[in-house]
Amino acid sequence: MKPVYPAGILVALAVAVLPGTPAQATDAKPRTIVALTFDDGDATHLAAARMLQKRGMRGTFYINSGTVGGEDKLTGRQLAAIAKAGHEIGGHTLNHTRLTELLPEQQRAQICDDRRALMKRGYKVTTLAYPFGVADADARRTARLCGYGAARQVGGLKQWGCPGCPAAETLPPADRWAIRTPRSFEEDTEVRQMKQLVLNAEKAGGGLVPLVFHRVCDDCGLYSTPPERLGEFLDWLASRKSRGTVVRTMAEVAGGKPRPAPGN
Repeated sequence: MKPVYPAGILVALAVAVLPGTPAQATDAKPRTIVALTFDDGDATHLAAARMLQKRGMRGTFYINSGTVGGEDKLTGRQLAAIAKAGHEIGGHTLNHTRLTELLPEQQRAQICDDRRALMKRGYKVTTLAYPFGVADADARRTARLCGYGAARQVGGLKQWGCPGCPAAETLPPADRWAIRTPRSFEEDTEVRQMKQLVLNAEKAGGGLVPLVFHRVCDDCGLYSTPPERLGEFLDWLASRKSRGTVVRTMAEVAGGKPRPAPGN
């Protein structure tokens, strides 16, 4: 005699084996990788790091070693706490000088000395972010000579100011020392615009989307993001894991093979 199952159980069994159900989608292989990057070592980044931790995310914090402990900047102890929590510490030059205005030997001092200073604090410094997001051929060459595995610029990916740009950086990056991003977020950048950058990449088939934040505070300058807005975006971003979208540090996804800094 064949067993007779209640209709509700039959429906549940059918859903369990259907392809493309949410249960299977959660195991989707990552296709879109978002890197949450924070520039300049601002004092507000300690709270930002905790916001990421709360959601099981890790970010990349680009530090000007010459300003650690300065006014409105992270202290050495705060920086250590961010690193201890598993976030990446990257280089951003000694004191945020525009590299394209420097001679090659001056670029070398800014980039190499900064990396050495951060490494002396005990950090594995794998990636660099160019100040102001710009670099010339000399600066890119210097980043390699200083032992970095990769470097991030600002711009080059699709966003409201560049509709014809690609939606995501390639994996591996097309140029490891000129990794592209959308433009930096500003005080009036809305959550829907942040989301759209990720959705654009998902629709295009995936890739790397490095997002550039500066200060995380209310009414504190052009390049700032209110904490509430960041939190709303992070909550939404966490929900995209079932779509194959995940958060990784720059070192994890594009760090290459860093070398010792010259002089070490």
